[in-house]
Amino acid sequence: MSKPRNNDLRLQVFRSTAMQMAHEMLLEAPDELLEKGIDPQRIRYEPITQAALDHSYLWGPGAELFPWEDVPSWKRKDPKSFDISLWYDQDLCGLCYASPKNSAICIKIILLEGKPDVTHPLKGEVASLALIAIDKYARMLGCSEIEIQAPAPGVIGWYKELGFDFDGKGRLVIAVGPE
Repeated sequence: MSKPRNNDLRLQVFRSTAMQMAHEMLLEAPDELLEKGIDPQRIRYEPITQAALDHSYLWGPGAELFPWEDVPSWKRKDPKSFDISLWYDQDLCGLCYASPKNSAICIKIILLEGKPDVTHPLKGEVASLALIAIDKYARMLGCSEIEIQAPAPGVIGWYKELGFDFDGKGRLVIAVGPE
């Protein structure tokens, strides 16, 4: 039996609202990004579409290119999932897929990848920008923590700089921020 359509619509509104709130937050406090030469008005949060996938294939040999082409089917199977493509004007700078995976407590960042080109405009900011939107979405779902699923050893330090830490179960987590 399929889930009620109104629940799917509610989740779609949550996802859209989380992206909108994340962007508004950047516009309300732009100084940190502006100091790095990043104009927050040029940042866009969007779902992962075929256009985003097509742009990711142009990232070149330095990209890990996780199985992003599987995201559309994952989204159909997991209505609470949250996917983000981060753009700066017409430049795709990052992709992220997260899901609470039937949890009411934790949303997991399953895949997160930034464009490997060191000159892209959001270099070093993709994870933090995605985290803003995921945090907003997690609150709407009532989750209290965000977990990095199977973090690569080389990026653990970076996640720790963002506030993540290992819990007693060995999970790399951060509490969902206060409103």
